[in-house]
Amino acid sequence: MPRHRGRTVVEQTAPAPHHAPATRLGGAPSGRAGPRPAAETPRHDWADAQSEGDPMDALTDHETEVILQRLETVAAELEHAPSAYTFYLWVLLAETFAGTRPAVATLAAIRRCVTLAHRMRAIRAVLLPDASPWNPLTALGDLLHAEATRLTTLYGVARPACRTRGRELRQALHAAFTQATGKVYQTYGPVKTAKERTTITAFWDEALRTAVAQFQATGTAETLDAVLACLPAWTDRHHARWSTRGWREPAPPEVMQRLTAYLQVCEACLGTIAEVAAAAMADAPVVERAQVAPAVEQAYAAQINPLRAQLSALPPPREVPKAQQAQLRKDRAQLQHALDELLRTQEAAITRQVKQSANARHKLATLGKTVQGYPATLLRKVGKASVDVLPRIIWIYDFERQGDDDWRTAKRDARRFLRQVRHARAQPVAGEAP
Repeated sequence: MPRHRGRTVVEQTAPAPHHAPATRLGGAPSGRAGPRPAAETPRHDWADAQSEGDPMDALTDHETEVILQRLETVAAELEHAPSAYTFYLWVLLAETFAGTRPAVATLAAIRRCVTLAHRMRAIRAVLLPDASPWNPLTALGDLLHAEATRLTTLYGVARPACRTRGRELRQALHAAFTQATGKVYQTYGPVKTAKERTTITAFWDEALRTAVAQFQATGTAETLDAVLACLPAWTDRHHARWSTRGWREPAPPEVMQRLTAYLQVCEACLGTIAEVAAAAMADAPVVERAQVAPAVEQAYAAQINPLRAQLSALPPPREVPKAQQAQLRKDRAQLQHALDELLRTQEAAITRQVKQSANARHKLATLGKTVQGYPATLLRKVGKASVDVLPRIIWIYDFERQGDDDWRTAKRDARRFLRQVRHARAQPVAGEAP
């Protein structure tokens, strides 16, 4: 069998047809570095995906549905009879699908991709038992956490009280955790037990539920601070990744429930967030250097003026005896160096204040733009990520460089299927021609 980097790409007991079961794909490394991490993003090479014609444009909803159905069908075949050819076909189709900017921007489509990734993770564990970890659902959860953190960070510029509220909630978590488990809360450290994981998750669920209820009842900025302060910690499931039995990948219903709840919270709060951002932007002054410089220079004058006076008081070298000129030059250089350091510090303080004001205004403007159409933007981002994680099931070039018979056949069949999808799009246009 062909080999790459000292390891067999596909190990089979005997030559078999394309759909014959394969005991495993890949193999243990022999004296060389292990396989590349599966989390690395493969490059979508259209020269491999299509042998003729231009790359497909962005997929329509119908074409996205056709390719998703094909991926689900191939996954079902793998669940029934795992084989190298079928696995390769699925990977090549998923890689091309991710490179065509599919229209995956609805909860239903994201749910299908998440479920598909979950099914393929179990198949991959059978075919590639020694491969690097592939945790697609954890990656989607991390994306949601990053989005919540970004939104809260931008909001904190407009409402600094949100940061204070976040610290108070974390202190309350520490107290509740100690009361429930008898241990001191540690963000990182030993693997948490089931009771500890449940305590942390339940605390943030209740905190967010209470904050949303209070905001819906009053609609004030103070209650909105509590909602935004809860979101990053509520979306973070770092504490639940490991159990005493090892790595714990979230299930599709858990990921979709978290995404749906996050969207519902955002839809309830976006109007008020936009109002807070607009008000803060109106109140944020445009700070120019000329406005800041006098106050900063006055603050540093008590240190700078004495140094300038001492420099002015030093006599010229020609007016002192030659034996004292060396010491005079040394004293002058020391005073000049100290003065230059103070002037640089003063200038840095002026620049820092100007930049802080400009950065604050930029973040407020970004917050205003972010909340405009935020649910749709978030769905597009999560939808793209749910498709992008699919081909990361393997590091595709380890298999592309090998190119055994099953791989070449799967690539040929994937090209044929994509040409059919592309020609199906062109047929109605051709039919309209006179």
